[in-house]
Order: sequence, then structure tokens, then C-alpha cells
Amino acid sequence: MNHLSHIINNKKNIEQRSEIIRQIREFFWSQGFLELETPLILRLPGQEPYLNPMPIKIHDETGKEFSGYLHTSPEYALKKALGAGFEKIFSICKTFRDQESFGGTHNPEFTMIEWYRSNTNMFSLMADCEKLIMELENKIEIEDKRSKIEDQRSFERISMKDLWKQIIDINLDDYLTTETMFGLCEEHGYKPGADEKYEDLFYRIFLNEIEPKLADMGAVFVYNYPAQMAALSRLCPNDSRYAERFELYIDGMELANAFSELTDPIEQKKRLLEEQKLRQKLGKPVFDIDEDFVTAVGKMTPSAGIALGIDRLVMILTGCKNINNVILLPASDLFF
Repeated sequence: MNHLSHIINNKKNIEQRSEIIRQIREFFWSQGFLELETPLILRLPGQEPYLNPMPIKIHDETGKEFSGYLHTSPEYALKKALGAGFEKIFSICKTFRDQESFGGTHNPEFTMIEWYRSNTNMFSLMADCEKLIMELENKIEIEDKRSKIEDQRSFERISMKDLWKQIIDINLDDYLTTETMFGLCEEHGYKPGADEKYEDLFYRIFLNEIEPKLADMGAVFVYNYPAQMAALSRLCPNDSRYAERFELYIDGMELANAFSELTDPIEQKKRLLEEQKLRQKLGKPVFDIDEDFVTAVGKMTPSAGIALGIDRLVMILTGCKNINNVILLPASDLFF
């Protein structure tokens, strides 16, 4: 399919996408949020072990070369703004991640909104999500809506521990170490490698046995993840084995990832160093730590932040099953 044919075939979806983004901006403006523009090119990317920044070379007017990266999210820039005293902020921007699928629910270049609230925790972000998506569902005119959220009066909220108990009758408290989760994977017939990390083992169970069941639950917030899976979040005050992180699923699709933010710079530096070691072990490039980010974390008030994929939200609201149908020119059209 040539580029023009793709645009013609998806013209209605693209028009609806534009209206959805306009309504998102108006929602946050009406809530008193300030929109900030964040840089797409960074000298120092984040340390997330399972994300792959795209390297880029730039030159000044003398021809001197500088190495940088297209950002994988606006998170570091927005947290620096929080550390500087901003309180309610959001950014809608293009985001770039290498080694992603070309189609399905992924595209190497995608659109994200991140927003942050100071002096609060992740539960206020759940309320933001619910109100935003319900308003969009009511305002955006779609001929054939297929999402279960139409029938929900509120989004379900369930802890990760309760979700495991409900779906596979496992007490997650008993599987919070690499050794115990490794054993559980073996019991369930998987063949994990001896050096697999906790997160990889966790997702062997979760992605195969739990996440597929979320498709029947409509809109659901899954919250309080094992602490080792939330390097940027606060620990739960009543159980430090878990962290205040949630993900929003709608019709089984992961749509958003949120945290009650960590505000301890010493702990933050420690976790970033641990992620550096994991990147090295995985054979991935290891980046220097952004010390300005660590400093900003220490100046933040108790805050909460969330990243939500706009392309996936458009898919849900329009009933599209492939991300390529809601993007003007997806990577699959540009490179194949």
C-alpha cells in the first residue's frame, strides 16, 4: 500500500484522532494544568533496562559533533519541572523507542501524554484517568464503539496481589524473590533461564496466565506492584514489599503506567545504579546518570505521575485493532 492509500483508507480515524487530542488538551486546561514542551533530544537518556533509546548525532555551527538520544518519555524533564516548583503539568509529545514492533499495539515513534500532580499520590491519577476517558467516550462521536467501558459506571480497581489470587489462586506474598518466582515458573511448566531477573520471571506468569483475562474486565486499574518492578516509585507505606505503581488496562490493552513518585535522591541514585548494572548484564549500552534529575527528585514534594499512550487510547475509542490505522504514516508504511 502506498502512503496516499493508507491515509485515504484511515482518513476517518485520523480525523477522530485529532478531535481526541484536542479534547484531551481541553480537559487538562480545564483542570488547571500547565502544558510544557519537553526536549525530544537528550544528552543522557533514562536507565530503564528494557527500553532502547535511539541514538542521534547533532552538530553545532562549527561542525563539532555531539551524541544524544531521542527520548523514550518526557519523564525526566517533567520531574525537573516539578523539582523547580511546578505543581500541575502535562506534556503531549512524540516518543521514540527502538526495537519495537511495527504494528499491532506498537510503533517505534508514538504519541504519549504524561501528567504530574504535586502533593498527592497515584490514587488521584486514577480519578483523572477515569474522568478523562469517560468524558472522551461521551464527547467523541464514533459510529461503532466496541469498548466495554461504555457499560461501566466506574473503572475497577484491584491490587496486583488480589489479581493473582483471583485469577490463578496464587498468594503473591509467597513469590516476591527471584528464587521463589523461578520455582513458580517451573511449576507452571515454563523453562526459565538460570540468570533471569525477577521481572522477567514475573511476566512469564503474568503475560501468559493473567493479562489475557483482563480482556473481560473492561477498564481496570491494577495497582501495587512488587517493589523490584517500580524503580521510580514510592514504596507502599503499609507493606514495603510492594510499590505504589499502577497500570490501566482497557479491554485487555495496557494503556497507562503510573507511580506515586520517589522523592528520596539517595534511594533514586541507588536504583539507577542498579539499573545500570542490569543494562550491562543484558548487553545493552550503559548511560551516565543524569545527576540533575537525581537532584530534582530530592526537591520534589510528594507527587504522582502517569504516562498514557494516546495512539492506544485512540484505538480503544475508535474500535481499531491495529495502531497503524490511527497513525498518519506508521513505520510499517515508511520502511516497507
